Amino acid sequence: MADASEADLARANASVSALLESMRLSAHLYAVEPREGQWAVIVECATGSGWQRVELRAGPELLAAINGDAEARATLQAQWRAHLDDCKYD
Repeated sequence: MADASEADLARANASVSALLESMRLSAHLYAVEPREGQWAVIVECATGSGWQRVELRAGPELLAAINGDAEARATLQAQWRAHLDDCKYD
């Protein structure tokens, strides 16, 4: 992803937004950056005692998820949920 285009970054950002919204986090902020051949997804979310910051990684499956690949979407959600366990959910 080091050579990610502006269009790729916009699609990755839209995919992360849709994934996080579907996970129903109570309060969160995020950023998406191309890093080391993958996407780095930095998520800050509300917890019971404040906020936490987690850096997640995703490869091409991130863009596949927004293109309707249900399996890629489910896999990413399961992986990310494990790292976002302490976050508050609606």
